Amino acid sequence: MKKNKLFLLVAVFAVALLFLAACGNGDDTDGGTETEPTTPAVDPTDEPSDEEPPTGGLEGTITFNWWGNEDRHAATNEVVDLFVAENPGVTINTEYDAWGDGAWQAMITGDLIAGTEADIMQVNFNWLALFSPFGDTFMDLEDPVIANHLDLSNWDSSYIDIMRRNGTVQGVPVGITARVPFMRADIYNAAGLDVQDINTWEDLIAAGNAIQEYHGDDVFALSPLGPQSIAYMAFSYIEQFTGRPFVDEDFQFNYTLEELERGFQLIQDFMDNGVMPDGTFDSEPINASNPSWIAGHYGGVSEWDSSINAWLNNLEDDEDAIIETRPHFMMDGALNSGWMARPSMAFAISSNTQYPEVAAAFLNFMLTDERAIAIIGTDRGVPINTVGRGHFDAAGFDGSPVVAANALHSNADTVTMNPVFEFPAVREVYEGQLMAIFHRDATVEEAAYIVYTTIQDVIDREID
Repeated sequence: MKKNKLFLLVAVFAVALLFLAACGNGDDTDGGTETEPTTPAVDPTDEPSDEEPPTGGLEGTITFNWWGNEDRHAATNEVVDLFVAENPGVTINTEYDAWGDGAWQAMITGDLIAGTEADIMQVNFNWLALFSPFGDTFMDLEDPVIANHLDLSNWDSSYIDIMRRNGTVQGVPVGITARVPFMRADIYNAAGLDVQDINTWEDLIAAGNAIQEYHGDDVFALSPLGPQSIAYMAFSYIEQFTGRPFVDEDFQFNYTLEELERGFQLIQDFMDNGVMPDGTFDSEPINASNPSWIAGHYGGVSEWDSSINAWLNNLEDDEDAIIETRPHFMMDGALNSGWMARPSMAFAISSNTQYPEVAAAFLNFMLTDERAIAIIGTDRGVPINTVGRGHFDAAGFDGSPVVAANALHSNADTVTMNPVFEFPAVREVYEGQLMAIFHRDATVEEAAYIVYTTIQDVIDREID
């Protein structure tokens, strides 16, 4: 089994490197601006000390890593400092950076192969299936050593169950997220439009034409954001008119060639009608720091509500910017919403940690302590554990666009995203072809055919 796991990790690492090389403008999974990476102050593999803890409580040195934007880094480090101040026998070394077009995932994959991963890791939902298919890469959070310090009863059992692999709980979820349209009402209003009237894909296409007629051909209804955002819209649209998810229960690709062509045509229609530009318009990375976003060339962004803060923060100097959140775009006669939701992120404890009780106690503190919740705020979205959510609501974050967006999808009939949809090798197939359409290097029919004839083999290899 260990040999199989190592082979799997090496394969994932190879795909991650290829995927990283191919993604110049890729949107990230959870969000973040570029920061200098940090390194631990001491070797996380140091042997446990024989010294007694200064206060007779917890002791040990652990490493904690995460990705995100500057606000998330600052808030998380503040929580770390608070915990360490109350537990003098504990040292927590932190590693953090931006997602970096997948560079972070490639680094984590390499760490797991080498066995040098951090004690506590912020992980994506699909990482559990990728990195721990046998349920042994991370500690079982129901292990008594963990359970004595991390109270999983604060989470609804359904949230814990989706973290299980091979019967073990491999992570604790922070929140549930979905892509939500964050619209610049000022750009729409100037063109005589009300964003509250933009409900369907057809409405969005009509708005794109109206925006360009008023603002000119360098202003668009939406930012293209990146490969995953474009793919999300195309496959969400397909799910709406088919009523079927990306793969079925047996991991069989669930769409016909004709259905793929219809879904990919939506992206072509977007480019032809001012909803978003093609790949020739913007040579800068399409992220929160994108100059065209900041300058008002994009009238909105469909982004994960757990990572929108970086985008909104970069508009703070624009006095005209008015942001309104909207439900996911729909189609008349849709068989389901196509609004894909998943855990925003989770925290996992390495099975190699020497101090599981310290890691568990810190996670419990960060996710449920009243002060910690107030410090983190909306920088990881809206918490789903009952204690943390109670403190979050009491802290007065109600006016945040993050909270408004979370309420939209929490009260909607969303569909659960299958982790396979975000496997790097699978993404490489469909994103590569959608980017060929985006750069006008392939027709809709050509791109759909390549996806249809190759993706099942890739899925089979990934889940085998």
